[in-house]
Amino acid sequence: MKHARTIAVSLALLLGACETLPGATPPTPSGPATIPSAAISLGDWRNASEAATLEAFQQGVASRYGVGLQLAAVSSDLRRNEFNCGAAPPRAEGNRGDPPAQVCRKTTTANGCTHTWQVHLFADGEALARTRGLYDRRCGNDGLLGGPG
Repeated sequence: MKHARTIAVSLALLLGACETLPGATPPTPSGPATIPSAAISLGDWRNASEAATLEAFQQGVASRYGVGLQLAAVSSDLRRNEFNCGAAPPRAEGNRGDPPAQVCRKTTTANGCTHTWQVHLFADGEALARTRGLYDRRCGNDGLLGGPG
């Protein structure tokens, strides 16, 4: 009896392991179905702190470009807004994570500071999977991220 119960449980577990599970589904479009025609908001970069500018820019990019939009349409919109777009540089061996398909960058210099905005575009085929907005301010002899030059 004990062996029969063990065999029955084992068979049930094996049968469950063979069950077909639904495959991964493509991302469901989120955000706007079309890209707004208004200019991209860069945040209050002239008056706000670097952190506040970064947060505003990240939120603006995320709400402007919904998942599922065509990658070509997103990069075209960024180019219309004076961003330079290109393929992401190759990753060094050992770097983890999903590299972006494209990186779009805009740089402005004002009052002795260089302001740089970047949008990383991650793709699922030809469709946008997600974005990452980045902002950096470098003034005078500041080094990367405000450190010594």
